[in-house]
Amino acid sequence: MSPKNLLRHKSCKSNLSEFDDVEGHPGFDKQGTRFKRLIKDKNDHSDLEKGIKRLVLCSGKVYYDLDEERNRIDAKDIAICRVEQLFPFPYDLIQRELNRYPNAEIVWCQEEPMNMGAYSYIAPCLYTTMKAMGRGSYDDIKYVGRASSASTATGFYSNHKNEQTQLVQLAMQPQPIN
Repeated sequence: MSPKNLLRHKSCKSNLSEFDDVEGHPGFDKQGTRFKRLIKDKNDHSDLEKGIKRLVLCSGKVYYDLDEERNRIDAKDIAICRVEQLFPFPYDLIQRELNRYPNAEIVWCQEEPMNMGAYSYIAPCLYTTMKAMGRGSYDDIKYVGRASSASTATGFYSNHKNEQTQLVQLAMQPQPIN
């Protein structure tokens, strides 16, 4: 069901206080512990960040590869947001992030082939949000991921690793992708 490699991943962890609803603890909020439909960029960005040139949206474990690459190349002009709830689509939270990064190119990144991952569902939802905001066209949504395929994987670990490295690097490139 879920990749087990995140069980031991050094960045895939939460503080115990994030699971505690006791007033006085650092993770306490009046709404209590709850599922986050979208996880904002881990950097402490303000409500308006005009200097961010690329907003990468993703879901799942590809986030950790993207974040590692962003740190490796020291890309301070890239924000990465995790869409944790695909359905119903979190239009309100996506709109908040698009408002936060008004000059950012919008990228959807996934490691699955184009015809198997969330892209075919996410793209029309993103477009609807962008259209409501007057923020570009369907073509302004950049796709980064594996090409359409009849198979979910290459069958060879070395090929998979090369493809994964390429898609992560492509997601961090500042020039248009499509």
